[in-house]
Amino acid sequence: MKQHMVSGGDAKFSAELFDEFEQTHANIFRSKLDVLYAALTRAAPTGADGVRATGTMISVGGGTASYESALRDEYGVMVDRIIEPSEELAVVARARGFLVDSLVIEDATILESSTDTIFYNGSAFGFIDDESLSEVFVKHYRQLRDSGRLVLLDVPPTSALGIAVQSSADQGDNSVITRALESSWYHQGAVMKPYWRSTPWYINRLQEAGFTYKWCLQSLRSHLEYQDGSVEEPVPGYMQGSYVALVVEK
Repeated sequence: MKQHMVSGGDAKFSAELFDEFEQTHANIFRSKLDVLYAALTRAAPTGADGVRATGTMISVGGGTASYESALRDEYGVMVDRIIEPSEELAVVARARGFLVDSLVIEDATILESSTDTIFYNGSAFGFIDDESLSEVFVKHYRQLRDSGRLVLLDVPPTSALGIAVQSSADQGDNSVITRALESSWYHQGAVMKPYWRSTPWYINRLQEAGFTYKWCLQSLRSHLEYQDGSVEEPVPGYMQGSYVALVVEK
């Protein structure tokens, strides 16, 4: 069963909302980009063992392709295909030069052993129910070549940002949580994922699908009001950061 829900009657996927936040919160954007780049290209969490080639790569839930554009323009890392169910966001991603399929990942056609790297940026898997997500993980396992990599980037439910976002629906405009989120999140009208799951939950489900757990990287470990104060380097682990990259391989 597929469920793609949003929180709140006014919530929506807005290209302008996402891009404006990333432009006005440049250090948060850079911190998230750095953890994404590291998770895609490092052979080991510290980077001590060199880099891996990303090969043929697919982004799921790529939105307006702001991160994919930065990977291409700043690092020369190419994304071959984006899966983005919101047509409003997909239009912007196409304008940035990407091949975009505007559909949910459950409906995407795959070729077995055809891809080297798949990544979900921004908790896109948090809009998929448990049963369907387990099926999607099996689908990705079949899709990847041997030693292929799947990367999930997430805001964990008990992280500082995760707790604040989940609590924000019940807060007034002048609450401490609302004011803190103004410096670290989109705004109260943004879409909220309906499924909040822990990093160990994802590790277990991915292992059930056949994947080998490699490591995690984390970023945005500061208090919310300070997260945009400077760029934060990703560090190994998942128990502190408000943004976590989970890396598994076939």
